Amino acid sequence: MDIIIEQEMALHQVWFRTNKSVVERLLHPEFREVEESGRSYNFHEIVSFMESEKHSEDRVHSQDYELINLESSSILLLYKSALLKPTGEYSSFAKRSSIWVKSDGRWQMKYHQGTNCEAFEINT
Repeated sequence: MDIIIEQEMALHQVWFRTNKSVVERLLHPEFREVEESGRSYNFHEIVSFMESEKHSEDRVHSQDYELINLESSSILLLYKSALLKPTGEYSSFAKRSSIWVKSDGRWQMKYHQGTNCEAFEINT
């Protein structure tokens, strides 16, 4: 299931997220997200947000990926993330979960949630 991790990591990249056709291919039309603040977004809000996203020098670091099969066409992906600043400092530590479903022969993210957490040791 490396393809799911690869697609998740691709969505961490600003250049990838700002490409509407790619975002629409990777996110399910019924996509929902709950961010760290508890605010919820639907597919159309996320696509609009991603299209207008500004370039940032911060990068998303992610690690400790775990895949859990929910059924043959759906997978829960768990992992940790942090923002890596150009100074080399890490911030915004979070535990994340995504539900990916196989739809029309391709995997799409249907749900995503990030929850703030204590700083963790970064695996390099």
